[in-house]
Parts: sequence; structure tokens; C-alpha cells
Amino acid sequence: MMKTVKEFRVWRAHFCCSPKGKSAIDKMKRLQQGDNEFPYGNLESSVLSTCFLAAKYLPEKDQMDSRRRIGGLQLSTLKGQRKPQNIGRNSLILHLSTFLKFYTADESTFDWVGKKLPAFGQGRPELVAKFVNAVYKGEKIGAEAVERITRKSHKDGIRLAHWKLQN
Repeated sequence: MMKTVKEFRVWRAHFCCSPKGKSAIDKMKRLQQGDNEFPYGNLESSVLSTCFLAAKYLPEKDQMDSRRRIGGLQLSTLKGQRKPQNIGRNSLILHLSTFLKFYTADESTFDWVGKKLPAFGQGRPELVAKFVNAVYKGEKIGAEAVERITRKSHKDGIRLAHWKLQN
């Protein structure tokens, strides 16, 4: 556990000092909080820890469990027996979109438990794209692609699950 904490601190320092990471965090700081109980400190820690887990995620080492969970996603159905492509990136997109919707919502988020992607708040796909491009150096994903992935995931019944730390 201590190794993971130290690793996160080093990663966070590098991420926050990188041009893309700093730009994404600065844009996130300018968001207007909705009328809810989700403060900025929770948003920042949730976003950074999810970005760290996505950067550390290795799909070839992960296996789908008995409840169809893999890489922070819970799949409603299996199309064939293959693992979906870009699990880490898509999971990061869905988690960040959800966190931003929580933060910008004008209603309480206490009632949202185990549902699909929330319908309240603003997803901010351009900000999600900035974070994805900062985490994955080779990606050049745009806001349209983020919206397409969230729509498709919602239609396919994909839910968010906890990321598991891999050894």
C-alpha cells in the first residue's frame, strides 16, 4: 500500500507539472460548482486518482470477473467472449464525465447509486478529452469522440465499477 501511495505522489507531481496535465487541471479549477454537496476537493482527488489508475492499467494483465467487471467498467452483456477494446481509456472517459456531472449538478447526488451514467449536470466532453490526452500521450481524442463513447456506453448498459489495483 505504501508503495502505491508513493507511486501516486510521484505520478501526480509529474502530471500536474506536464503542460497537458496543468492545462486540464487549470480548466477544471474554473468550473462552476452546482448547488450540491460535491466540493472541489473531492472532484480533484477523484479525477487525479482515476487518471492515475487509468495510466497504470494494463488490459493484458486484467481478466473479467464473474460479474462482468473489468477495468472500472461493468458490462451488461458480453458480445462474444473477447474483452472490449480500450477498456482503460473508455473507463476513464466515463468516470471523468460522471465526476464532472456530479460537480456541476444543481441537485443532490446522494440518490445516485448504481445507476448508469447520470442524466444531471454537465459532462464537459472538452475537459474530459483534455484529461484523456494528458494521461495517454499517444491519444488525440476530441470532445465529439468523448460524447460518442458516453452515448454508446449508456446505450449498451455499461455501468461504472471500482478499479482494481493490479500487481
